[in-house]
Amino acid sequence: MLSPDRAEARLSGLMAAIYAIIGVQLPFFTLWLAARGLSAREIAAVMAAAPLIRIVSTLVASREGDRHGAHGAILVGCLAAVTAAFAVMGALHGFWSIFAAVALLAAAQGPTGVLADGIILAEARRRQERATKALDYAAVRGWGSASILFFMLIAGPIAAIVANDDLVWLHMVVAGLATAAAFGALRGFEGPAAGGRMAQGAPREALTMIGLTIAATVLIQCSHGFVNAFGPLLWKASGHDENFVALAWAAALVTEIGFFFAAGRWLGGARNAFLFLVLGGIAATLRWLWMASDPGTLGLYAAQALHGVSCAAVQLGPAYLLAELFGRERIAQSQGWLAAGNAAGSALAVYASGPLYESFGVRGYLGMAALSAAGLALTAVIALRRPSPHRRVRSP
Repeated sequence: MLSPDRAEARLSGLMAAIYAIIGVQLPFFTLWLAARGLSAREIAAVMAAAPLIRIVSTLVASREGDRHGAHGAILVGCLAAVTAAFAVMGALHGFWSIFAAVALLAAAQGPTGVLADGIILAEARRRQERATKALDYAAVRGWGSASILFFMLIAGPIAAIVANDDLVWLHMVVAGLATAAAFGALRGFEGPAAGGRMAQGAPREALTMIGLTIAATVLIQCSHGFVNAFGPLLWKASGHDENFVALAWAAALVTEIGFFFAAGRWLGGARNAFLFLVLGGIAATLRWLWMASDPGTLGLYAAQALHGVSCAAVQLGPAYLLAELFGRERIAQSQGWLAAGNAAGSALAVYASGPLYESFGVRGYLGMAALSAAGLALTAVIALRRPSPHRRVRSP
């Protein structure tokens, strides 16, 4: 059995490996699609289909991982398939062939985060049951965000000297390294136990709490769709250059990383899971209202800095809450349901952001403020239905 410190270091490396791929994808994948001759409409179709495909693969893989206790094997297999998808793309031209390869990529990549979460949360619960050194899930998750920022920074200079048409090979190399790193991190690691199925006739109260928690989370998380899709365009239209765009996103990532590393050590971790969800809803609503007022350079930096709470807190809080509600045998499924909800909500929010941007410009953020406020209102319903300390909801 691995020592607690060594196990935590391995899990941190696992998270860093998985999210390294995103650090290259976010800034450069659409550039490669454009270099292969896809039009703006075709790129939009490819990017919009990916989250919908991830919903199915995430639900299936998380269910099978919990049923057979094969989280690590499925995770490494998915990463290997991601590497293969990028390799195949290097030889492809034309919309339909690239669309098919991106569908394979999305199907393989979708479950990786929730399978890793299942492994990490299972280890945290196992330590709690054995009364050994606690695992700081938030800090382990923070290494994923740190990896995104790191690979964005190191990939930038490489992308500057590589033709856009060849950027897919950079994606393939990073994915291959991530696969090897994940295999090494999980080798000999004690994963979650097998046997998790959602029980028939689960208590209505538990199912209601699960539904409310996922709905509130999705509303708050998908409210980020407008800034993700059109934030840079709005900033450039206001006279800001590419350096501002890069620094604005760096400010968001830095505060996200800071929140993850502080959450477990100084902010109560799982004990404050519900509070994290509430704070995330408040921060998101304030952020979009502030951005809708077109606050200027410093105001935009400050609004981006709220990302650490509006996004990171809403990743942590529900992860803790749902892991408790689902029970220890279905931890990956709990994260799979949440990821599927977020993917569907984000796809709809991004789609709706187009008309908002065309019709209202910066005032389109008000639509996102309405979404996050609705999610915040649902947290009040959850608060009223939550059991007292003397009466806990029995998990399904």
